[in-house]
Amino acid sequence: MINHQLWQLMKVNLLYANPQLTRRQREKGKTGGALYRSLMLQYGLIGVLFIFIFGSTMLVANLYQNVGIFTNLLALFTVLGLGQTITALDNVFFESKDLKDYLPLPLNQWAVFIAKFSIVVLIILPMELPTWILFVMGGVHSGRFIGISILVGTFMFILFYLCLFLICSVGIFSFAQTKVYRSHQKLMTFLMTGLSMIAMFAAIFVMNTGDDSRSTNSFIILGFAQLHQTVADPLSIESLITIAIMLVIVVILGLFMQKVLLPKVLSGANVQQVRKPKRKSHQGTGMNRQFIRYNLGLLGNPTLLMQSFSMTIFPVCIFTLIFVFQDGFNLSELTAQDAGVTFLAGIVVAVMTINQGSLAGIFISLDRQNLSFIKSLPIEFKSYLWLKFKLITSLQGAVLVVLSVGLGLLTKLAWLDILTLALGVILGNILASLYNFTRDWRLLDLTWTNATQLFNRGGGNMLIGLVTFGSIVVGASLIAAYILLVHAYAPLLINAVALILIAVPSVAMLWHYYRYWQKVNLAL
Repeated sequence: MINHQLWQLMKVNLLYANPQLTRRQREKGKTGGALYRSLMLQYGLIGVLFIFIFGSTMLVANLYQNVGIFTNLLALFTVLGLGQTITALDNVFFESKDLKDYLPLPLNQWAVFIAKFSIVVLIILPMELPTWILFVMGGVHSGRFIGISILVGTFMFILFYLCLFLICSVGIFSFAQTKVYRSHQKLMTFLMTGLSMIAMFAAIFVMNTGDDSRSTNSFIILGFAQLHQTVADPLSIESLITIAIMLVIVVILGLFMQKVLLPKVLSGANVQQVRKPKRKSHQGTGMNRQFIRYNLGLLGNPTLLMQSFSMTIFPVCIFTLIFVFQDGFNLSELTAQDAGVTFLAGIVVAVMTINQGSLAGIFISLDRQNLSFIKSLPIEFKSYLWLKFKLITSLQGAVLVVLSVGLGLLTKLAWLDILTLALGVILGNILASLYNFTRDWRLLDLTWTNATQLFNRGGGNMLIGLVTFGSIVVGASLIAAYILLVHAYAPLLINAVALILIAVPSVAMLWHYYRYWQKVNLAL
């Protein structure tokens, strides 16, 4: 009976583990057993891909002698594992919001937890398989019999994996019991997911910024060096002490989870508290302020924000960091005569970032059925849409200005060039937001059930990729041509001509959309 319950619970939680992947498979017509098999196959393919990508490095490098490479790779997969664990635990235990539904059912409570944890392990395992190869090859390269190396490496992988999993689980479940989390669950979920993604990107970035001279003499990371010793010489005193400490950690954290945290989780202690807000007087605040608060509330979905950022801001940030730190991108030689170049660069960056995956491209549709109610109010509907546009454009603009200033400081731009870069970002943000905001109205969808449906309207990720790639090619070409001209001819003349060439289409675009919104039929 328990085994049947466990299997059915695992199948249910498999659907929660990655909602976007589950939705995509359902859109392909997968249901029932075919859906579960397809999801399992996807995770298996991820494991094969990771082994293929990182396995070659581990086979070529002598992991017995190069302790630095071993510790750096182990640190990379530790950060990846922690980030993936945070996301999986949040999806399976908290975002699913089904724990309270199990309480009245005749289910074994430990079967519920075992099923959920089994699915979390399934999600993390493919990304951690290279760690198993790492432990095994560390022993093989020492010249030890391969059978012993596989046994020792497998044991250390399981022990390390348990420590990683329990440390992350205890941290997440302990945090979930705090008043801060229960009072602001959506915000805390967004922060945890965002920080985990940033940590994963940072780990991959750091691992790829080393030059060839460091690749054979990488920095040795303390703590992970002791793990190298356990596979290099498992019977040494240092190795036995390390293994004993890890076993103690597993036992203590396991008992703490079983006796303290899990009973609280199942009893509903982690369910978001509904606070009764104190009524405040908002005399004179006006309808606009209430609409602003309402529209800010529409952006409170962590999954929505992470999906949008992953298609807009994150790629730009990652490529920028790679260019700056790995390729030594330095713009300190640019002077005041290049201010027009940085202004154009700011426009290009904003256009690349504010695409159909941006918040401006879905902000009207986020209202759902509330939009019909708002339209029925005794207010001018265009004024409400104008308020939405100003709000989302201001929020995006503030983020982009901060990023552009940060980019300017990292690349050692002159202050005048940083200023023109920020001004270009502001103009590009307005133009790109106008286009995508209008596009959202044209493709208006008020019956969506998943935010991915909004992002996929009119072409989906393929269109985003093509537009971004096209923006990079065209933008880079224009910037390169501008630089050549401004250094080959009179800078004042070239900048004046460039300003006109930028201003004319910008004004034309603003006039076009002004006329569009003046004449548009606002019927829903």
